[in-house]
Amino acid sequence: MLSSYFPDENRHLDLRVAGPPRLHTYSRIYPFTILADGLPLTTILVKAPHGRKAADVQMAWRALRYLQPVFNDEAHLGIPRALGVWQDPPALIMEQAEGEALHQRMKECRNWGIETGCQLAQNFVEQAGRWLALLHENRPPVWAQAAPAPQETVEALLARLHPFDIGALTETRIREQLSHLPQQETEMTPLHGDYTLRNILCQPPQKIVVLDTELALYGPAAWDIGWFLAALHFIDKWQLFGQEMAYTRTVIRQTEEKFLHGYQRVRPLPTPEALRAYTSLRLLQRWVELAEHQQSRNIAGMRQLVIRLINHHFSRAILAPPATHPSQNS
Repeated sequence: MLSSYFPDENRHLDLRVAGPPRLHTYSRIYPFTILADGLPLTTILVKAPHGRKAADVQMAWRALRYLQPVFNDEAHLGIPRALGVWQDPPALIMEQAEGEALHQRMKECRNWGIETGCQLAQNFVEQAGRWLALLHENRPPVWAQAAPAPQETVEALLARLHPFDIGALTETRIREQLSHLPQQETEMTPLHGDYTLRNILCQPPQKIVVLDTELALYGPAAWDIGWFLAALHFIDKWQLFGQEMAYTRTVIRQTEEKFLHGYQRVRPLPTPEALRAYTSLRLLQRWVELAEHQQSRNIAGMRQLVIRLINHHFSRAILAPPATHPSQNS
């Protein structure tokens, strides 16, 4: 089996466990070191789906194989190398990609000053924009699935928010913010589906490797871009109490601009209205997820306080002025 994954390797191959499994929301990842004549050759990851939203293994395999030629000739943009699949139990096998998660590097940036090391982070953010634009330049494979209908998604999310007393005026303003979303998607663009700083690995001086490309969706380019921009405003319970974002507002604004500039170097951006609407849609989704999670975990008194803080944070993020569209500065 190992020889089929490494056909150019003539030495005797074996494997050993490289560490404990990594537990993610929708997968468990088991690392193994590949040995060639007893010496470490590389590390592979066995990614087993877990949970109701887990990616289908065959779909994940197809997605990685589809993307391989797209990024083969890109010196600074990449994806993990897919090796194979196991049928029972279902699992995806791929070579481990090296690098530091971009969100960790960004957390160290309180501004964009060169003295803080954030100049390098700027390069990685711009490369992240280029990576996504290059993906969007292709046609989706025939087996890809359509992204959820946006207006149906909005109605379902607002219905789930009703128990949290967001207020009629706030709901009306949210609906106005999301009015640019179409009833049904007609754009046929391949989507990453979960494009955030957490799924981007940095390899200095300027290469990035993008993880979790297995969702195999198609839809409007603004879906992926809005997903990325919205994630910059995500916050957890402890940050709510401390009134502190994961990234400073200066860094968020500069990250948005660098990312959109990198994207625009490859292909035109969607309209500012579409970007804002899809960013707000993702923020609304995260709002619901976090509120429901805290509702199920906290004692009554604490629960009410946390829910109020969540409502305040996400209503402000959705209704805030939109990020600057690069074309507006040209």
